[in-house]
Amino acid sequence: MEFNKLIPELSVKDIQKSKKFYLDVLGFQLIYERIEDQFAFISLNGAQMMIEQCNRHWQTGKLEYPYGRGINFQIEIENIEILLENLKKHNIPLFRDLMTNCYSGFTQKEFIVQDLDGYLLRFCQSY
Repeated sequence: MEFNKLIPELSVKDIQKSKKFYLDVLGFQLIYERIEDQFAFISLNGAQMMIEQCNRHWQTGKLEYPYGRGINFQIEIENIEILLENLKKHNIPLFRDLMTNCYSGFTQKEFIVQDLDGYLLRFCQSY
């Protein structure tokens, strides 16, 4: 297992619900977990994240919904249409609809969805 140079760890309200959302809805894979710590290491197309049920170890202030105020995580995927269909199938609303953007010579399709705890996830596909 090779770890990325930056791996965000997100505090979540309910690890079981978050695992179901990330694995079943978004398509992440469970790489490993520490059940006793209510922790999971997950990955999607090379993007790595950790989710851990709130435990006050990392809390720097009052933690209230939405947890991810002011940040969004961009995750590049291979087929954005498949993920959009899965979100639709699970009745998950988009935070920002699908759009096409050009950045310094490359173009990508992207949309943003909010996870159960309010973190913004920007999924993109370059072409």
